[in-house]
Amino acid sequence: MADTSSNEAKNKLLATVERVAARSRELNAKRERPSLFSAVQLPIWGEAQRGLPNSLARGALFTAVRDNSSRLYFEGAPVASLSGIDLHYRGQELRQDDASVFMTILHLARHVPLGQEVSFTAYAMLKELGWSINSKEYQHLRQCIDRLSATSVRVSADRGRVGYGGSLVRQFVWRDEQGKQLSHWKVWLEPEIVRLFGEQAFTIFDWGQRRMIGGRASLALWLHSFLCTHAEPIPMSVGKYHELSGSKSKNLFHFRARLVVALQKLKDARFLADFRIANDLVYVQRVRRAPRAVVEAR
Repeated sequence: MADTSSNEAKNKLLATVERVAARSRELNAKRERPSLFSAVQLPIWGEAQRGLPNSLARGALFTAVRDNSSRLYFEGAPVASLSGIDLHYRGQELRQDDASVFMTILHLARHVPLGQEVSFTAYAMLKELGWSINSKEYQHLRQCIDRLSATSVRVSADRGRVGYGGSLVRQFVWRDEQGKQLSHWKVWLEPEIVRLFGEQAFTIFDWGQRRMIGGRASLALWLHSFLCTHAEPIPMSVGKYHELSGSKSKNLFHFRARLVVALQKLKDARFLADFRIANDLVYVQRVRRAPRAVVEAR
């Protein structure tokens, strides 16, 4: 009888030890398993710089269309992009004003865990953008963020190694429950958007150059962000630039004239050392600059 009781006690002890060990293995697995729902942040770049995923800059997601024309609405349409990027978009047409606002939101968000509130004053945002401080531009800014928060983007690049599906801005709040405008506007980004900021999947560029180009030079602004993603841009046809920029110019003759003016603006801003168009191919040479410090990844 004593032997039976002893064996039962041993079996109970072994079962308890096994349960504890199994629970320990389960907890360790959870700790080691990477999760986008843990705190993640964007890479850290300098105050005078901006960061943008290559997959969003190498196509017509943010078009080079002049801002005084009506905006189209897209229902999950494919977006013209460089080879290797598959991008579909639902929402109102985005342009270079929206691109500047999105870049500035990313800039403010880089110090905050993704998914948490990013707070700013509309005045400070307008100053960052270099826009005028008046009621018209306050409304313009609000419209841009409204557009960015009413989007659905599905992007795959680098043979599927880079991918994201979701809104560019998850949520935007600028007034309280009584309809009164808040002193600080608030936005939230999806944590998963960090997938677009992997190594060599995004580009850091000079914000001062973009501001120097000016908000009305939409094609020059598009070219700046597009060419920033290429250390040594290869020759590309005028027609390809027309397609990738989302231009609404009805013929290449008029677009070519706009392209020359835009490239000259980039040369004046000391972004391009030189450019030429020969046999309808566009050749550009960027100004060589000293290597930047390594960006801190979070």
